[in-house]
Amino acid sequence: MTNQINTPELRFPNYKDSWFSYKLNDISERVTRKNKNLESQRPLTISGQLGLIDQIEYFNKSVSSKNLTGYTLIKKGEFAYNKSYSNGYPLGAIKKLERYDLGILSSLYICFSFNKNIDKNFMKNYFESTKWYREVANIAVEGARNHGLLNIPVNDFFNININLPIQYEQEKIGNFFSKLDQQIELEEKKLELLEQQKRGYMQKIFSQQLRFKDENGNDYPEWKKKKLDDVAHYRRGSFPQPYGNKEWYDEKNGEPFVQVVDVDKNMKLHDKTKQKISDLAKPKSVKGFKGDIVVTLQGSIGRVAILQYDAYIDRTLLLINSFKIKMNKNYFNYVLYLLFLREKERAPGGTIKTITKSVLSNFEIDIPTLEEQNKIGMFFNEIDNLIELQNNKINHLKQRKQGLLQKMFV
Repeated sequence: MTNQINTPELRFPNYKDSWFSYKLNDISERVTRKNKNLESQRPLTISGQLGLIDQIEYFNKSVSSKNLTGYTLIKKGEFAYNKSYSNGYPLGAIKKLERYDLGILSSLYICFSFNKNIDKNFMKNYFESTKWYREVANIAVEGARNHGLLNIPVNDFFNININLPIQYEQEKIGNFFSKLDQQIELEEKKLELLEQQKRGYMQKIFSQQLRFKDENGNDYPEWKKKKLDDVAHYRRGSFPQPYGNKEWYDEKNGEPFVQVVDVDKNMKLHDKTKQKISDLAKPKSVKGFKGDIVVTLQGSIGRVAILQYDAYIDRTLLLINSFKIKMNKNYFNYVLYLLFLREKERAPGGTIKTITKSVLSNFEIDIPTLEEQNKIGMFFNEIDNLIELQNNKINHLKQRKQGLLQKMFV
């Protein structure tokens, strides 16, 4: 059964046919085939950002059961719905299998394939929009979750309404978004290449395989080793306990409060901190000033940033606010970053669980002359600027795509 509905806000020229509403079960078929002959030994998971992806590739391990014969076998081009919340997907995510020819999924996922006259790329992007949320929200029992899963009966899911144009317009829209995805993927590969180049330069420069020359083309003096205690004044941040006390926060009039979550992997703070500190909590915290350096000591350990603005610092971060010797801050940032990277490589499983003050104080830092520090700091700063520009380009494309998704579907 179909009903004529309104058309989208944005359409390609010369497409004037009406859109119609269909039940999902009228245009698709549930996939229930089992992996009984072990056709695939690739357990998948759904990532909101990466789609259907191998568990080992995503988690660095398989989280599936040992017996894979009871799993659902899904083929390339088929779809799966993960009914659990993920970042950016409050009602779960529906993704098309694109990376592999075959994969297997737990029976907790709802798997399905579309009829031949339905364009799969159109449907892939329809499910990237929020247009289907209203349908799922109507059938999800509010607050009813089982181990984080939305309580959505399979029959009700296949009874949701999907709004479609004629097949030619589906194909036109699907191809348009495929080209946009290819453009985003190309820019992401450029970003990955820049980050690889940066890592390569860091290894060569800080191992002194690659050295800068002075203005006369001569080598700079040999680097000296010093312990962190002999180089910088530092202390941990602080914050009153318990964290859950609402009196410690003031979103409207408070000042920035830096936690681990506010330090990104590109050696910068986010433009705005997740939370702001209240006047009541300020005397029990530690204030950092623009230009000071912070290092994360818990969670994502070893992230380093120069403060772009004054802020209070949580106890999960180290604050470095002055130096005992002449030091270029950008150079020092990269040295710290590399030190923590090496600590991670030495740690069991590549994960540092905690960093004590005694470990920090014994960190050995290679110190070149200030002039060579300046050159190294400037060199990496230029690379970071290129990385930031590329990141901004990718984010702009993704934002453009999100805007188009909301305007080109009903």
